[in-house]
Amino acid sequence: MKIVQNKISLQLLLCLLLIFCAMSEADDHIPTAPKPNWVSEIVLPDPELIQNNQIQNGVYYLLADTQLKVEEQQSQFYYHYADYIVNQTGVENNSQINIDFDPSYQQLRLHSVQVIRDQQPINKRNSALIKLLQREEELEKLVYQGEMTLNIILDDVRVGDIIEYSYSIQGMNPAYQNIFAYQRLLNWSVPLAKFSLRILWNKATPLYYQLQNTEQEVIENQTVHGTEYLIQKNWIEALRIEDNTPIGFDPRAKVYFSELQSWAEVARWSEPFYRDAMIVDQHIKNLVSDIQTQHHDREAQISAALRFVQDEIRYFAIELNQNSHIPTPAFETLRNRYGDCKDKTVLLLTLFKELGFKAYPALVNTEDKLDSILPNVQAFDHVITYLEYKGRRYWLDPTRSFQHGHIDNIYQADFGKALVLLKDHQQLTQMQVSQAKHGVLVHDHFILADEGPSQFLSTTQDIGKDAERQRQRLAENSLEQIQQDYLKFFQGYYPKTSVSQAIRYTDDTELNILRSDEQYQIENFWQNDSEQQRTQADFYANLVSSSLQVPDDLSRIDPLYLSYPHRVEQTIDIDLTDGDWNFDNESFVEDNPFFHFSHQVKFNKAKQQLSLIYQYQSKLDHISPEDYSAYRKAIQKTQDHLSYSIIQSHSSAADGNPTLAWLMQYLTATTVLMVYGALYLLVMLLWLMERKHTADQTEALFFPVSIVKLALMWVLSFGLYAVYWFYQNFQYIKQQEQNASMPWARACFSIFWYYPLWRKLKTDNEQRFTQSHLPNKWLAILLALIYSASGFIINTDYWQLLSLLLSVALVIPLANYILFINGPDSAAMLRDSKWRFRHYLLTILTAPLFMFQVSSSFGVIPSDTVVKGTWLLDHDIKTMQRQGIIKPGDQIDYFYSDALFFVGNDGNGFTQRHVFSYWKDDEQRINKQLASYSEIRQIKVDWAKTVNKNSTVTVIRKDGSEFILYVSNVDHKDQQFVTALKKHWQASP
Repeated sequence: MKIVQNKISLQLLLCLLLIFCAMSEADDHIPTAPKPNWVSEIVLPDPELIQNNQIQNGVYYLLADTQLKVEEQQSQFYYHYADYIVNQTGVENNSQINIDFDPSYQQLRLHSVQVIRDQQPINKRNSALIKLLQREEELEKLVYQGEMTLNIILDDVRVGDIIEYSYSIQGMNPAYQNIFAYQRLLNWSVPLAKFSLRILWNKATPLYYQLQNTEQEVIENQTVHGTEYLIQKNWIEALRIEDNTPIGFDPRAKVYFSELQSWAEVARWSEPFYRDAMIVDQHIKNLVSDIQTQHHDREAQISAALRFVQDEIRYFAIELNQNSHIPTPAFETLRNRYGDCKDKTVLLLTLFKELGFKAYPALVNTEDKLDSILPNVQAFDHVITYLEYKGRRYWLDPTRSFQHGHIDNIYQADFGKALVLLKDHQQLTQMQVSQAKHGVLVHDHFILADEGPSQFLSTTQDIGKDAERQRQRLAENSLEQIQQDYLKFFQGYYPKTSVSQAIRYTDDTELNILRSDEQYQIENFWQNDSEQQRTQADFYANLVSSSLQVPDDLSRIDPLYLSYPHRVEQTIDIDLTDGDWNFDNESFVEDNPFFHFSHQVKFNKAKQQLSLIYQYQSKLDHISPEDYSAYRKAIQKTQDHLSYSIIQSHSSAADGNPTLAWLMQYLTATTVLMVYGALYLLVMLLWLMERKHTADQTEALFFPVSIVKLALMWVLSFGLYAVYWFYQNFQYIKQQEQNASMPWARACFSIFWYYPLWRKLKTDNEQRFTQSHLPNKWLAILLALIYSASGFIINTDYWQLLSLLLSVALVIPLANYILFINGPDSAAMLRDSKWRFRHYLLTILTAPLFMFQVSSSFGVIPSDTVVKGTWLLDHDIKTMQRQGIIKPGDQIDYFYSDALFFVGNDGNGFTQRHVFSYWKDDEQRINKQLASYSEIRQIKVDWAKTVNKNSTVTVIRKDGSEFILYVSNVDHKDQQFVTALKKHWQASP
């Protein structure tokens, strides 16, 4: 045994030494050579023929030429590439060349590196910076390959250049034992001007090939260099593959070459690797003895062996040389406590063999379907363990983690078909996995309170593969981080949620069930709807709904991925407060070939407990393009059954009061406006009457009024008092100077007459006093400029209050001087500062309007202009979520409501995902229209022709239906709304 162990270690040491020597030699010398004489010359396509609309990332690939010469004892690979640089992005991204190879069994020869500029080649072999690097790009995935990279950094690359290079690699992985296999893609996500694949076959055995997803043909010719297999194609278009396609779906064109004709031949090649590696030493015997001692039950021994290899042998792959395909001996993997899928499988097989179980390696492909490709030695990317016990088949993966419990309670992956390495096995085996119990069971329990916080308890049971997923999450994240993630999730539905007790986990490792218990409290759970005189509480099937989201696309070309197997059950129990609650029992079922969904409402009147039960289970792992429309419609049927609302109605003040009820009936917007107009007219008449009786009764210097009255009237009149104040002062100046000025004109344009008024006051100051009682000239100019600016922003919602306060503050120095020269006890000052009936009436009338304006500015009531989504209050966002207008997580970009008091009555807007419009009808029911961007065929706009009117935006769906958005043109924000909306629509796939 020691001889075998030393032999393995020596082989690894020699392999590492060979790589080190190759690296040391490469630092001093980069191998170059002329192009081999068996290579066929390929002429570059003309860049002028490129279609500009196909260019991606600043480069167009002109040539991908691969030529192979296969002989009995060796194989040579020749590569020739040319890239046309279109713009600066292409210069930055394509001025480096990276060539990967394994120095332990491959030899690299560089033939040419040049830039073609204006049809003239420029040799870059001597000027380029060329280095050998060991990058190990897979190391983050715990895979060490030992590959080297020849890195070539080109100098002086410009837009319009063609980068052309060629090289050869000789040698194949010795694990293949000189059995030839090769596969090549024939189209890509980028266009290619010319593709060429040429294989020269010089072996006695026949060469088989298979084409997939293409009508391209392989041309066979006899040449002096061997039998030629040739595939060539020009101007290959980019292949577009939609998102969310299922595992195993690959529409790309491919070609496979192999000198093996059957899977039995592949098995005969691979089986000895695993058989010879199942070497037992004393450590393995001791481990087997421990398992037998601790677990007398045979099934428990299987589980214990599997769990040991999964948990105690960490995943780490050293794929040096032939180790990429030949597993490490079992005793060495146990000693190292690490290994890849081959190593861990061999160790598990060895344990099973010593325990007396029949188990074999099973070669699989996690992406391609084995039964659809040509048998070849490169067909696999993973190996698992096939176990037969009591007439049942088990497919066990020793690289999985956190698989706990009985053998029948763990998840088994299904890769379609596998090549089980049984002696004399002739074909692939259908896996036919018997799925263990799995799923997510959630029990949410709400204990509602009329006052104070409501209690919310949530219990989740993750079963089978779902338990594995949660254990993985627990291993990677702290409990604090997991708690915060869950809290944020629930706050998306109930913003006032807080943690009342930390999350707790209970792991049943026998049944493979992981349970979590969470406790929260929610402030202000009941949402008040003052307009409807009621409060409302909402409940969401938030876990089930994640599996029932309506896809944005109306149709698909490629199949759609569907999580399978996937089962979710969510029960919501609601303990209601004292009251005479009544609910009808309800049920809804949507059962189709794609999934099963059910929703039940049950009410226990004795307990005053309402139960909402949701169930979802997928039936397929993908939806075909033909079935996509039916699948989408089936999901749409479920959308009204993923949430539930309960409502408490409150009696209004008008109930039982006929007089108040009559008043509320006739208190409409029109009557309010009429009353307001009459009262404002009364204020004006009172002012004219008083002005007539008090004209010229006292001698005043300018217009003296107390600072308090000036400030209050200035703000409460929305700045109109400023006009009156400036008018009185310029009227006084006109009388004193006997000029032909127009005080009313100057008052109306007072934002430009601050400085002239200061100058008149300054002249008066100089005539009366030797000391100045006014700001100096430069300060006055600054104040005048600020005053003018405040006048321009006074009509802006968000700044109106600030501009009013700022403008009145700026005139206080002038008003204060006028009070100073009149004296504190002057008759004029006392008369003009006195509060009269009309002032109180004006205050009473203006205060609600002022509050209305301020409320509109801060989102309490609808704004008269288009606003950003951040302007909306959380209450309004939650209302839209409850009505299904938006989903939790949606971010509203722009929004406009045509309602007077409540955003919930009317709204138009759009998110990053969709467009929406909603309104309440005469029966106070919400009507809504929604459309994802992919559903929209056209957007038409009818711009408002007059100021402060609504533009109309017509959204036309691809199915011909349409709806209208009403958007205010105040401050031309309707144009911002439409521009942003069209940008989202045009950017959608």
